[in-house]
Amino acid sequence: MIRLAVDTKGGDFGPETTVYGACLAMHDNPELSFLLFGLPDEIEQAIPDFADRGRLEIISAEEEITDDHNPLKAIRKKQDSSIVKGLTAVAEGSADAFVSAGSSGAIYAGSLLHIGLMPDIKRPAAVSILPTVSKTAPNYLLIDSGANTASKPEHLVQYGKLGSDIAGQLLGVENPRVGLLNIGSEASKGNDFTKAAHQLLETSEELNFTGNVEPNVLLSGTNDVVLSDGFTGNIMLKSVEGTAEILMNDLLNNLKNDEKLDENAVKAVEDTVRSSISRYTNEDIGGGFILGIKAPVIITHGAADRTMFKHSVEIAARLADSSTFST
Repeated sequence: MIRLAVDTKGGDFGPETTVYGACLAMHDNPELSFLLFGLPDEIEQAIPDFADRGRLEIISAEEEITDDHNPLKAIRKKQDSSIVKGLTAVAEGSADAFVSAGSSGAIYAGSLLHIGLMPDIKRPAAVSILPTVSKTAPNYLLIDSGANTASKPEHLVQYGKLGSDIAGQLLGVENPRVGLLNIGSEASKGNDFTKAAHQLLETSEELNFTGNVEPNVLLSGTNDVVLSDGFTGNIMLKSVEGTAEILMNDLLNNLKNDEKLDENAVKAVEDTVRSSISRYTNEDIGGGFILGIKAPVIITHGAADRTMFKHSVEIAARLADSSTFST
């Protein structure tokens, strides 16, 4: 049985989304159980009728940490918060992984303080699972997607090795192809950071390094792991998600305003457009996770709906079952 700690207070919608989404994942997986941290009355009201209450344990957490708080100060001061209690449960072995839609800064600080880093990792990184149009390689891992804005070249080698292990298990690929996000495919392209990183990655015998990869080919499925500093990676992540959202809304508006299409045709095309493009908004994948922490810590979007939170929980379950992590 996999037991996950869930911060029910995190995100824009609270328990109505987090508790319900967790219960959806539990309904599909008989091996899942949960520690639900938050306000007991709110959690109770949010538990759907179909949930197996025998696999749910509610733990009171009265305090709340928001994006307005200083992350490190809040983690140290608000010991009765759902973030601190949930991370502590993972650190003590009461839970296998932690899931939250709350303050990412506080979750990073709390993960370092309470769970700690893996031995070979100097700094944790953010990992986002992004889609491609490839049928054989439908997803890739973007590392770092926002944790460190001033990474060092040697950090990317560490991320490449650990990311390859996780890609093998999470994506089901053998000998994952590792690329370096850059402005050109040639080894000579880029700034001092990417040139130094390229040289280190190229000489690593533990990596299947394929060289530089440009943003315009990422969606083709050319790589299983794409490495970047956190500043560039976060811009890449938000560009993909934002473009997909804008394109989808623009297409749907044009469909609705097309007088040549009847209502049934509009509905059919709308459903197809939504199912296709929603993959690129991360809604179907869920959240990302922190690379380098001793146990899986999943951070999903604050605006995540029930389905997206469910998918984030499913990622947590898969990572918790991975041999890469050990508390």
